[in-house]
Amino acid sequence: MIFFRVINWMMSLPEPQQKRYWQAIHRLEKEAEMEWISPLEQSFIDEGVKRGVKQGLAQGLERGLERGLERGRREGAAALLERQLSRRFGPLSKTARNKLAKASMEQLDAWSDALPDAQSLKQVIG
Repeated sequence: MIFFRVINWMMSLPEPQQKRYWQAIHRLEKEAEMEWISPLEQSFIDEGVKRGVKQGLAQGLERGLERGLERGRREGAAALLERQLSRRFGPLSKTARNKLAKASMEQLDAWSDALPDAQSLKQVIG
């Protein structure tokens, strides 16, 4: 940096070149402050990124599988309950079928539990 001060003191540049000179000085100062990463450090960083991606992919697949299984269970429970309700109370209305299709697993379980004692479809799904 002392070298640049000496050059600046010794020479006078036309304004456009002076501007370019100061821009170059500014770039050099930024580069001097930059931290350099060794090849070994870069390999550790790359390995960490690979592991992170692999772990994220594995977790994503696991979550997707869990959601798929949960959805399959819910749809199966809804289909079974719809069949049982139809056998007991006759064909279901479109509204009743829509309620079954949109119901949570907890709601389907509650309706299944209510079915044996119910005297009407309304007592089961309201």
